Amino acid sequence: MQCFKRCVLTLLALGVLAAAAAAVAAYNIAGWLRADDTPQRADAIIVLGDEVTRALAGADLFRAHHAPRVLLSTPRRSQRAQLLEREGVVIPWFEAAGRALLVRKGVPESAIETFGKDLKSTAAEAAAIKALFPSGSPTLLVVTSPYHVRRARLIFSDALPHARVLVVAGRYEAFPDRWWTDRDAAPQVLLESAKLVFYLLGGRY
Repeated sequence: MQCFKRCVLTLLALGVLAAAAAAVAAYNIAGWLRADDTPQRADAIIVLGDEVTRALAGADLFRAHHAPRVLLSTPRRSQRAQLLEREGVVIPWFEAAGRALLVRKGVPESAIETFGKDLKSTAAEAAAIKALFPSGSPTLLVVTSPYHVRRARLIFSDALPHARVLVVAGRYEAFPDRWWTDRDAAPQVLLESAKLVFYLLGGRY
């Protein structure tokens, strides 16, 4: 009986410790996810798709003379956007809206390029960039959302082991430390955590 009690108490203690560790990790996960790199001189600025305000961060980096060109992702069009377009409601695709923002913020057309086609994931974007830099040791400034920094760095570093990959979080998206209080940040943290685990377990799209 004494052994049984000790085992139960030990399991309870371990459960409490695990719960406490999980709570601490959840409390600090926003800072962990968005821990980005200090921008440095690079061969190109890579603006990842889906969130068009990332182009604004790309323009900031270009105007600060961190790289001579900006590469915009060409992500897959969502079914919703395609449906709206068929109904006559035209919403600029990511690369078109991103290009317009870059030009508006002072990036010349000659310095803007697109890469890939119908890219459906960060892994697909990294593969497309790898095809553009098949050799050498380029330095790449990857621009993405704050919640996406850590996974983007992992994926690009895996795909381009010969490159120096620096990932910068766009400052135009709010991502508070108290992420669970924000209606936009909360689902992003949960989804990004699941995507990170999926990638670490070998999952790819």
